[in-house]
Amino acid sequence: MSKLRLLPLLALLAVLPACLDLEVENFNAPGADQALANPADVETLVQSGFYRAWNGWQKDNPTLMITSAANDAQVSWGNWGAQDAGTVPRSSYDNSTTYGYQAAISAPWSNMYTGLSSMADGMQALNQGVNFGEGGANNARLEAWARFNQGHIHGILAMMYDQAIIFDETIDLETADLTPVPYTEVMDAALGYLSDALAVAEQNTFVIPGGEDGWVHGRELTNVDLQEWIHSLKARFMANVARTPAERQAADWNQIAYHADRGVQAEVDGPTSDASIWWVHLVARGFPSWTRTNYDIIGLHDESGGYENWISTPWGDRTPFTLDTPDRRVMNPAADDPQSVEGRGTYQHHSQSWGHGCSPFPPERGTYFNSCYRNMRYHPWNDGVMAYFLRAEADLLKAEGHLYDNNIPAAVELINRTRVENGEMEPLDPNNTSMDEAWANLIYESGMELQFSWTGQRHFNARGWGHLVCGTPVHYPVPAGELELLEMPRYSFGGSVGGAAGDDGPCRDM
Repeated sequence: MSKLRLLPLLALLAVLPACLDLEVENFNAPGADQALANPADVETLVQSGFYRAWNGWQKDNPTLMITSAANDAQVSWGNWGAQDAGTVPRSSYDNSTTYGYQAAISAPWSNMYTGLSSMADGMQALNQGVNFGEGGANNARLEAWARFNQGHIHGILAMMYDQAIIFDETIDLETADLTPVPYTEVMDAALGYLSDALAVAEQNTFVIPGGEDGWVHGRELTNVDLQEWIHSLKARFMANVARTPAERQAADWNQIAYHADRGVQAEVDGPTSDASIWWVHLVARGFPSWTRTNYDIIGLHDESGGYENWISTPWGDRTPFTLDTPDRRVMNPAADDPQSVEGRGTYQHHSQSWGHGCSPFPPERGTYFNSCYRNMRYHPWNDGVMAYFLRAEADLLKAEGHLYDNNIPAAVELINRTRVENGEMEPLDPNNTSMDEAWANLIYESGMELQFSWTGQRHFNARGWGHLVCGTPVHYPVPAGELELLEMPRYSFGGSVGGAAGDDGPCRDM
């Protein structure tokens, strides 16, 4: 079987919802040169790039699976592979074509390569001399957007999978070797595409259309705005590609800080939701019966003794409890009723009773899944800006770099921003905070501020800190269906094979 069958989706463009107006002809069919000469059709393909990544990353798959695996949002329902991923002890991911939740890794893969195919078509048209806009007035915009999406998509592939195929307009499907390469090479390619996009955005003035039918729903992007998004992605990718604490510490933290300083500085930035095409699976599933927040995310400052007792209890015997914390993002300790409006945290709400204590999950699936809290920060889920970029992410990445340099005061100053502004807590003393305290509070602020922003953030941060539960897959394999087409042996990660444990670095025994 030929390797050229690996990416059959590259020969097809799946039809998106009608309002995105992406019903264009197949550019890989006979007459491709003629099709690529139609600027309107090509631009329609290229404008879809960010949506393709969003559709394959922020929605059904892999969000619930990878979030449950990271002990971020707890879910014991089977849907989307969440229960399997969060069950203790961890097992190997079932990388077979017959696995009921195989889409958890195959859907992101296919969406990403559909997006890359469209970007390749756009760049190919540019290289063939097609002009976009009168006299090529929009050529720079199209090039910057295509390169941005090539970088964004390859970066996602590099964070999630152990290997992937680098795909762009230089690939000839008739002759190319489509063998996957290691994640490090994929990330190098991602950063290169982002650098190319940045150069174009710095040298040209343009506007990425916004509005209801915009390239990013509801978000008009100038060339300056796009530069900020590029810098933010570079900082994110450079830190989160690491598979072990050693790899993470070895990252170029000076460069990460450089990009973080030039990235998004707004509190929240991203597309706006329409509750139909543009939405976030985790936020939509924040309703009472679906998800719970793991106590590791919210428990550090508990003054009741409940969290200390919870972490010292064997995982099989853990049960939910109510916190007493000064963090206003979790609850108001002065309120008589934590479920009242006055008692609700600004991010985390205390749950009502569900017949299994304060959690809806059947105890036979594991009481460790249960928690009294759920993230309601972004509700209503169908309104407003969706948090894909946050100032807090940039601040906390810079703080982490300071800790690697043993500069505790500089790190604490950044940690205090959200701790004080959002948590309404007393600031840490920059000159009287130990390294262990600084790390604990950085990790706490990361969990509190970044939860439900971009898919996988807790998983990728935790593996770089050595905080994944032992046996959790460090990354995920090339989907089984693609391996069959490549005539490569099926493999996987998790459990005792390629999970977070032993030689792969430290891990948590739950």
